[in-house]
Amino acid sequence: MNADFEKITKKLKTHPVSLDSMDDWLFVAVNTMKAIVDNSKREDVLVVLDVSTAKDTAEVKRFYDMIQGRYAREGFSFRNSPSYNYLCSLVARFDERSLNDENKDSIKSYYEENRYLLYEI
Repeated sequence: MNADFEKITKKLKTHPVSLDSMDDWLFVAVNTMKAIVDNSKREDVLVVLDVSTAKDTAEVKRFYDMIQGRYAREGFSFRNSPSYNYLCSLVARFDERSLNDENKDSIKSYYEENRYLLYEI
């Protein structure tokens, strides 16, 4: 997992406007959702794994929006952070694609990362 985190962190430090890779995009989405929940209501962090049932990227985006609505308000200390806004824009700018079983396994794997892009880019 460490290699995935290091790779995507390096890429994001160059501030691409969008991501082309499904793996990179899923990592950003899952890692940011987990950071939001962990920062605002740590005991609910397992809710992020529910996204592994998504059928496509549109469903992942809807789940991301739900996480934002529920957890990225009052208790979330990075609400106005430029890094947070940037990560949200990357999630929003990804095209619609179907998720396969490998993508769903990746989501579960990405959930295991305990460092957050939000704090490192």
